[in-house]
Amino acid sequence: MDKRVQQLEKQQSETKDYSAEFARIDGKLENIVKDETLVGLKASILKHVETTEHLMTAVDEQKKLISEMPKRTKFQIEHRFTDQQRPYIIIGIVLLVVLALSLFASFRLWRENSALQDKDIKFRMVRLLYPPVSLDIDSIYNNNPEQLKIWVKQEEERLIAIRKAEENAEQSEKVAKKAKEDAKKAREKVNRIKKN
Repeated sequence: MDKRVQQLEKQQSETKDYSAEFARIDGKLENIVKDETLVGLKASILKHVETTEHLMTAVDEQKKLISEMPKRTKFQIEHRFTDQQRPYIIIGIVLLVVLALSLFASFRLWRENSALQDKDIKFRMVRLLYPPVSLDIDSIYNNNPEQLKIWVKQEEERLIAIRKAEENAEQSEKVAKKAKEDAKKAREKVNRIKKN
């Protein structure tokens, strides 16, 4: 804005003070004009001189206001999304969601693939170390895979139950040992007190 105002100021022609020339013309007209008919012409010229002076002062005030305008004007810049930008924003959000979902799916597939590779290596070791067992497992699985899945789940649940029972038994043994030790210490304490 400041640059534009400065360019406008340069383009405007400089206002000249014509009051001295009007005064000179007025002086010549006074010498020439002695008639009463030319008195009206003289009055109108004087009115034009006054209006020109008023016009000159108004132009000077306008120049002053225009030069101060960039200093007074405050700008507030606002960023808004228009209807033209809305499809790009929606596409960007959709792409981000698709990217997040694909990364999540890729991570899950990577984990499952790692687990399958571990199981594959374990099964290959069983085949190498115990060929008859691996052949029996293959034949059982090929005959009835659904029944084998059910049996494996039952056996896994049974083993988990056995492990929990063993852990509970170990904990109860620890509690019983601790209770025996506490009781032994209490008896020893009572015996000491009786002796004293």
